[in-house]
Amino acid sequence: MCSSINAYAGDKNDALTVYGRANIGLLYSDIADQDDTEVKSYSSRFGLKGRQSLDNNLEVFYQFEWGVDLAGFDEDNSISDRNQIVGLRSDFGTVMLGRYDTFLKDSQGAVDQFKDYTADLKYLFKGEVRADNSLTYYSPAYKGFKLGFTYVFSDEDSVDDGQSFGLIYGDEKLKKSNVYAALAFDNEVAGFDIVQFSFATKVNDFKLGFAAQDYQSVDGIISAQGVLVSAAKRYGAWVPKVQYQVIKDDERDHSISIGSDYYLGDNTRLFAFYTARNRDIQQQITEDYLSIGVRHDFSW
Repeated sequence: MCSSINAYAGDKNDALTVYGRANIGLLYSDIADQDDTEVKSYSSRFGLKGRQSLDNNLEVFYQFEWGVDLAGFDEDNSISDRNQIVGLRSDFGTVMLGRYDTFLKDSQGAVDQFKDYTADLKYLFKGEVRADNSLTYYSPAYKGFKLGFTYVFSDEDSVDDGQSFGLIYGDEKLKKSNVYAALAFDNEVAGFDIVQFSFATKVNDFKLGFAAQDYQSVDGIISAQGVLVSAAKRYGAWVPKVQYQVIKDDERDHSISIGSDYYLGDNTRLFAFYTARNRDIQQQITEDYLSIGVRHDFSW
């Protein structure tokens, strides 16, 4: 299964793992000629996860994760819900209930080199859904292939249940394979039907990513197609990276980002990036972002 699915598993059987990420920086933004500088928390989080062996070759697992706004501007929303599930795993695969990323969101893998930052693909693509009231299933791997399915139960009579499903090949972190690919479909998830293809490969320390998406609103009013390409190369402690994304509907919105991480250790890095995004070519609505900061991942 995807490494993101494995994130709930503790390092040791029957063990509780406390984990989190402190990801914060100074952000300068210039949006439509209005500039601002702020301390920005980039999807910082805190969570608990674990697993325990049961009879009949079963394993139960759980994950409870919350977002934490380290900048603290809005005290009412400084803590937010992220993935929170309980599930079972065995030879039949993995099944879980609760709040979790849909298959389409999860299947993107590590294609997005600026995930959680201002160039995150969610600002132009659709489908970044962490679904409440959801059931998720991942099949066992067969020759590198896995099937996945998310069923989203609607809590409104006027809204149909949604489905997110597809096929994955390889290891999203490119540690066990040099190729990762995923084909995903959303049907009536958060008001959109989506087809998305993701691909990543690695040659030595060079990583290349690609994603293509076609989306349409359920009511048929909104439709668009887009692509994303990314690249990163490690030089010692430095990892420079670049990413370009474009989406075409009635207009043509695009985003380009350059940046670099500098690793101070396995779990700590400094980062810097610049993002230029244009959301409306005709009206010339431009967005520029420049940020420097630090990210530290921890667990015990």
